[in-house]
Amino acid sequence: MRLTSYSNFSLRTLMVAAMRAPRLSTVQEVADAFGISRAHLVKCVHQLGQWGYLENVRGNRGGFRLARPAAAITLGEIVRRTEEGFDLVECFDPVASTCPLVGRCRLSIALRAARDVFLEELDGMTVADVIVNQREILEILRLDGPSSEDCAAERRRVGATWPPATASGAAQTAGRPPMSAAMSARLQPESSCLKAE
Repeated sequence: MRLTSYSNFSLRTLMVAAMRAPRLSTVQEVADAFGISRAHLVKCVHQLGQWGYLENVRGNRGGFRLARPAAAITLGEIVRRTEEGFDLVECFDPVASTCPLVGRCRLSIALRAARDVFLEELDGMTVADVIVNQREILEILRLDGPSSEDCAAERRRVGATWPPATASGAAQTAGRPPMSAAMSARLQPESSCLKAE
């Protein structure tokens, strides 16, 4: 299974917006940082704005910033919106399937289970979870992060409504399944204005 570039670029865009919040970022900055197509990013930023994940600011000094807290945006919801579907094999679609083993084949059961685990893992992680090492990421991408004054202003703007961090350091959102122990162990928390303190 392979995610489309659209999903990949959308997730990277949200990561940059989260790491630099509340500062505006530009499409060109993200394109330069990752060495990817500006034209494709324009579409991602526009659509993420339409969906309510980004606030897009027009004008000469415009750009985009997160419209929702990073801890309230799960990777699973973004991937579900940016991918056309998760029919890994033709038999997942009963209308188009020509397989004579539909309803009798255990392969389809295994593939469905694998797909579901994949999506559950993404549902258990937020944009905030994947940028816990934001200083390192910003340094690699040669992007500046927010100032401490920006962080204080962002916390005031969202009203400190983000959920508290769990013992593993990953923010949890009500109604969202917790991330697996294996994934939690791979994430090392670091101070960030995007996470509850």
